Amino acid sequence: MKKYGIFMVTVVFLTGIMLPVLSTSVQAADNSNSCVLMKFVNKTRFKKLAPEAKISDLVMEKLVASGKLHLKETRPIDETIEQELYDDKYRFEKKVAKVEEGNYDALFDNKEADSMSNAYQGQEVSPELTSAIGKTHGAEYLIQGTIYGVSRGKEEDGKTSFWTSITGMIAGKAGGDIGKMVGNVLRDTKKIYSGVDIQSDLRVIRASTGEVVWQKGVTAECRQEKVELGNIASVGTDKISMNLYEMALDQAAQKIVDELLVDVDKGLLLTGN
Repeated sequence: MKKYGIFMVTVVFLTGIMLPVLSTSVQAADNSNSCVLMKFVNKTRFKKLAPEAKISDLVMEKLVASGKLHLKETRPIDETIEQELYDDKYRFEKKVAKVEEGNYDALFDNKEADSMSNAYQGQEVSPELTSAIGKTHGAEYLIQGTIYGVSRGKEEDGKTSFWTSITGMIAGKAGGDIGKMVGNVLRDTKKIYSGVDIQSDLRVIRASTGEVVWQKGVTAECRQEKVELGNIASVGTDKISMNLYEMALDQAAQKIVDELLVDVDKGLLLTGN
């Protein structure tokens, strides 16, 4: 009985020691390759449209739906230290201040990114800031994107114009008023593609060091077509609508997420979750 009592005390004692250790190990495993999506930064001239808000939400939706990442948050995080992270001029002035203190290497340090929003793979972004964000959200990696351009694309389908022109010439030579009228219409028939182009990129940053471990950019093109039958009539439109703009943002979000997930599937980053 005495030996049994000593055995039970030993088990209780060891349990008291091991449980916190196991709990810590499980927690560490849960944070392995964990990440958060930060809001996109808008580098376009369209500030009032706020494309960064829409594309941030779209990218988050697609990342969550993929089920391939260990996301610690289900909404893009919006940090309040924008000047420290994204203000190129402010960060450059800090470099100048270091030079004035005698550290001339700081001015030519290409390893340190001018801003998180334009950092490329291999550069570093303020480790003291990225590590603080990572600790706050329990994430090892920060995913951040930038939208660089929103533009209107427009082009004529040269192949269609060529064949309608040839057909028009043949019809015109067929003779008669109807032949000439049809020929004129066909010669002036054009197919025009118009739409919205979105340029954006995405980067993955190791929170503890601020190192950009992955970065890629994409261009998404959302097109519509309009056929002009000479001066008589037209089918379709070349006017840009809000629906077309939102479709372009959705395509941009899908393309950049696909780029990320391809490398995740290859085991190049954010694996082991």
